[in-house]
Amino acid sequence: MHVVKKIKNSGILYILPMLIFLMSTTFVPIVYVFVTGFYRNYLSENSAKFILFQNYIESFKDFIFLKSIFNTFYYVFFSVVFHIVVALLLAVFLFRNSGPLQSYAKGLRSLFMVPWLLSWSVAAAIWVLILNPSGLLSGAAITMGLIKEQIPWFGRPEMAMNWIIFITVWKAFPFFMMFIYAALTTIPVEIYESSEIDGATGIQKFSYITIPYIAPTLMTLTVLDSVWSLRMYDIIFLTTGGGPIHATQTLTLSIYQTAFERLNFGLASAQGVILFAISSLIALLYVKIYNDVER
Repeated sequence: MHVVKKIKNSGILYILPMLIFLMSTTFVPIVYVFVTGFYRNYLSENSAKFILFQNYIESFKDFIFLKSIFNTFYYVFFSVVFHIVVALLLAVFLFRNSGPLQSYAKGLRSLFMVPWLLSWSVAAAIWVLILNPSGLLSGAAITMGLIKEQIPWFGRPEMAMNWIIFITVWKAFPFFMMFIYAALTTIPVEIYESSEIDGATGIQKFSYITIPYIAPTLMTLTVLDSVWSLRMYDIIFLTTGGGPIHATQTLTLSIYQTAFERLNFGLASAQGVILFAISSLIALLYVKIYNDVER
């Protein structure tokens, strides 16, 4: 017993440096943000004033902040849906063992990976050049007679967010595609062969074999993408900056502007806690669904 206790104590000593590091870089800042959310804390003021839930009340009375919540959920929902659908269809296509394009599958996989290799800043720069009024898209559309004049694609509230979702899907779908492709390789070939003997169609094999086998992977990718999309900042800031007329304003951008443009760190902390709560709810929902599937 003495030896076992000694080994356990030694194990704690081994992980203690990492625990200290995680506490100082993760847990302490989170607690600090929670505490700051209860204070009126402007950078220009010399002291902070305790105001309890006033920052949260002010946040939910702010039309722009409420709009940013709606925009965030709109962005997250369609980004996640199209990421998974596009990645799944391409992964299944590349995984097929027959077809005229099968010999080019490796080349196609490499080609599809190119957007993922680009940084968000480079991706944003490319699409800003394409979508500006005098850019490639307007020029090509005018040449083909589809439109008569240049269109500010990012300048129209009804289309700006949809373009950001398109860019997000274009940039990140290779990551999800490769994970789904890897999951497809774990499905036993014998199951497909048995289903063919029983006369199963391609749709039936996809519905009753492929999807159930890769469901845990799809759920994991869905929750990861949901959390990543919730905190997406780069592409929105670099393309529209939240405009036009707050049409692409999301929670992360609203928090940034509140903290570093309005210098109201108390209000920004409260809004950060709201974002943290939404992310946590998504993670808890994922854990529940995953456990139900595993049973």
